[in-house]
Amino acid sequence: MGAGKNKSHRKKRISKHVLDAQERKKKEEIEKKLLDLEGGNSSIGDDGADKNGKAAADADVNESSRLASSKSSKKTKDPEEAASYLANWDMDRKNGTKTFKFNKNTSSWLQRHSYDFDKVSKNTFALLVEYLCQGAEGARLRVEEDAKRRARRYKDWEKSQDSKSETDERKMKDESASDEGRVWSELSDHDKRKEYKRARKLIDALKATRETSAEA
Repeated sequence: MGAGKNKSHRKKRISKHVLDAQERKKKEEIEKKLLDLEGGNSSIGDDGADKNGKAAADADVNESSRLASSKSSKKTKDPEEAASYLANWDMDRKNGTKTFKFNKNTSSWLQRHSYDFDKVSKNTFALLVEYLCQGAEGARLRVEEDAKRRARRYKDWEKSQDSKSETDERKMKDESASDEGRVWSELSDHDKRKEYKRARKLIDALKATRETSAEA
């Protein structure tokens, strides 16, 4: 009976000793961290910030700046480059040299800006009409539908200038709701007429190409 009490008492004394040791270890770890924060650790800067973390953050900032700079430095298509592209196509077609290389980006750019007088000159547009007529049937249909839409828009606008009816004015307001429509609505009467003429040239040329293909 007495031996049991002593055994129990020894067990409690050993447990307290272990707890004391664990407590001292925790205190030592805390003191070490405090020393590190005060400059004992080489990865900690004078301001208490982690140098490795700061370096990583700086790297992220530099990479973001590089990407932004790269994006902003991209040049828009030079109209002269697009005009040269069509001139090379025309020369290759006439001479049969087979040296012309199709460029999807330039071709798409020309189609998007075919009604922009500042970017596609009158002479360049004349070549562009021939170029588009040589395209695939699906592409020709899309170009023709766009040209017809623009021609109708001009006719509706012309009619609205004469009648000033509520229906015509509402229709023209709906047309100008899009980005392209807003640009068109800001054109002078003369430039609206020029766009209509370009649309008619495309429509007539594509129609002639379709009829020739049907006969062949």
